[in-house]
Amino acid sequence: MLYWDYESEGWESRISSMPEAGQRELALSCLERTLDMMDAPGSGEFSGPSIVFFRDAVQDFRVKVASPGQCVAVLDEENFFEALHALPDIDPAPGVPPLVMAFSDYADCLRNRPLSSREVLGIMSSCYEAILNEAGLPRVTVEAERENEMCRRALQMQQQLIGNALS
Repeated sequence: MLYWDYESEGWESRISSMPEAGQRELALSCLERTLDMMDAPGSGEFSGPSIVFFRDAVQDFRVKVASPGQCVAVLDEENFFEALHALPDIDPAPGVPPLVMAFSDYADCLRNRPLSSREVLGIMSSCYEAILNEAGLPRVTVEAERENEMCRRALQMQQQLIGNALS
């Protein structure tokens, strides 16, 4: 996470300049693109059921974002959170726990309150951590993260998402 912490310095002010809808879309796009990276052949150990669950959650989130008058984050909120928090027990992939945190934070913010720039950063940080964990570095250092293709691509993806959201 050292590389992400270093490279993400200054992102909060850029994100806070976005309207709330832009911040929600940025966080949701980061979740979605992180899944794309983790579901790519040879990129990690995720099981099929975890990927399906996370992808279904993204679809539910998109429905919620398109219909902001709904009072729940997902169609079956109670079962969603129960199933989400059970994923680390079902899928031992090291990237699952940080993604559970990111998805939980996003769903919680969709309930009845705005998503702050700090929460967007937290979601993005958890997404990067999921990629970092899947990368399986023997020792986490700034240099090791910079040299790892998955970590570099994750950071580049997030930088690109922020740039696109601001343009």
